[in-house]
Amino acid sequence: MYPRTTKAINTHFEIVSAGGYYAQPEKGDCEYHIICANSGLYLCMNYSGGDFGKITAEVRPPLDNDVRWKIAHTGNGTYTINNVNGKTKQQLNVRGEGKASGTEVISYAIKEAANTQFVLKAVVA
Repeated sequence: MYPRTTKAINTHFEIVSAGGYYAQPEKGDCEYHIICANSGLYLCMNYSGGDFGKITAEVRPPLDNDVRWKIAHTGNGTYTINNVNGKTKQQLNVRGEGKASGTEVISYAIKEAANTQFVLKAVVA
């Protein structure tokens, strides 16, 4: 995590609809790609077992579940961001509930906690 400023370009992301599979409309909850505005790479969950996974920015096929996310409103002005890979059931999580600048964002088992809630704001350039 880093301080929020309009000039911190590596903290800006575009959230776009991932659409359905094989030219079919989506059914149920919408899925999204989270794209790094600076690099154009997908936000990707890299889970290799254990308690948590790394979050990276990568070039991947758009149908790869590791770059597809569901965003849910929590009711208090924040959102949880869950990966759609049904095998791992992971979500974005701030490691150790850290609040210091530079704290790593990881994937972790889905739960309801303050470190899994994110504020999403539009940034107008």
